[in-house]
Amino acid sequence: MPESIWSKKYKLPDIKLNKVIYTIMLILAPNLIFLFISIYTGTSRPFLNIDYILPIMFLLLKNKLCRWLGFISLFIMVIPDTAMFIIQLFPFMDLQGLLYLAPFLLQGPTRYIVFVLAISIYAISLPVVIRALSKPTDNYHALAASIIILFLSYFASTSNLEYKEGSRLTLGSNNNYITASQTSLYFEIQDMSFLKEAKVAPSFSPTKFDRIVSKLNKPFNDKILLIIVESLGAPSNSDIQKEILKPVSEQRGFFEYYDDGYFEAPASTISGEIKELCAQDIKGFGLRLIPDISFPTCLPRILTDKGYQTKALHGGNGNLYDRFSWYKKAGFTNITFSENLHEAQKCSAFHGICDNEVFPIIKDYFKEDRSAFFHWMTLTSHAPYAEKDIYSQRFDCTHYGVKDEVCRNMRLQAQFFEGLSELNSQPEMSGVEVVLVGDHSPPITSGTEKFKNYKQSSVLWLHYKIK
Repeated sequence: MPESIWSKKYKLPDIKLNKVIYTIMLILAPNLIFLFISIYTGTSRPFLNIDYILPIMFLLLKNKLCRWLGFISLFIMVIPDTAMFIIQLFPFMDLQGLLYLAPFLLQGPTRYIVFVLAISIYAISLPVVIRALSKPTDNYHALAASIIILFLSYFASTSNLEYKEGSRLTLGSNNNYITASQTSLYFEIQDMSFLKEAKVAPSFSPTKFDRIVSKLNKPFNDKILLIIVESLGAPSNSDIQKEILKPVSEQRGFFEYYDDGYFEAPASTISGEIKELCAQDIKGFGLRLIPDISFPTCLPRILTDKGYQTKALHGGNGNLYDRFSWYKKAGFTNITFSENLHEAQKCSAFHGICDNEVFPIIKDYFKEDRSAFFHWMTLTSHAPYAEKDIYSQRFDCTHYGVKDEVCRNMRLQAQFFEGLSELNSQPEMSGVEVVLVGDHSPPITSGTEKFKNYKQSSVLWLHYKIK
């Protein structure tokens, strides 16, 4: 009588440690190069990208169809992993942004060129190399090792465990998780309201906010400098405001006139720029999608038509907020971004040009005897206000009872005005009318600390003319 399946004794195959280790090492292998580059460049990446677990499991199964399925899926999984890394160095959001950045690659720092080439070669060759290294093992060990890693990864990923804190300065820079899916993180980024707005052609309406450029002399002065300062909020404590502005306010003897104050501002950088330059409020950030003929009439266009040389500079990448596109539509005849200044010192925010690198550029721009307008959108004081970019300790946080993000923001602003005061004293700046304003109130993680230390939704402004 045949033995019943219910009475038959079953025994799990013996576990061979060498096969388990082999499987685990193969699953970890695709992460190694990316981890090395992320550590060297200061970018973020999960320690273990779980997207590779199932493809490699299929590669190890003793089935030809499964092995091909593993090879194809591994090739697909490399794409979001590569994108999540590169987007932190070159923050393009779509194909047009990528095409804009491509010509600047060979002008960039050698290490960036090497890294991008290494990533590209790695992404193409990884599936081929892994397939060549993988040798079919018994299905039991392939499944067992993969399930164990998936099980442990599930608890690590749902707990959002991190091996170090991310910088939060660029897209994708806060994903230093023990385990996570790079594909999932990529789609999370693409689903962010910021990127959704970046894909929407904006609508314009006359701004409801006060504008610092409305204080410019009429008729226009021959030399005009407009500075929009990143995260320059209006402190609630008037003594703090005086201390931050002190290097410039004490230069009144250098100026024909001087005035400062604060007013309400929109909530984003691009809104602050468009408000000042074009007297418009916007909804939707896809400014590259607006035809040139439909773009509002902006101050740079007005000044260009009057014979001014007009220049815009931003220390970040030109693709951020589509500045590579809309600065031209606004009427600027000369435009500079970080990709044009690849030899300049880089600071933490978006790996962009440090603000102190820009002051000499402004000085040189105004040394010529001609009508000129310079617009500078600063960068170094971008949230979360990197400690390593603070070189001046003039502002005493302990004395004013501020700490953490508030302290770092105020120290970065204080050192900015030190640099500005040095620029004001240069002979090349004689006759320049300066208007300066914050783009928006500084983002602070603690709502209580922000409410206590800043006038809500308000920014500082300055207006003066150098003798």
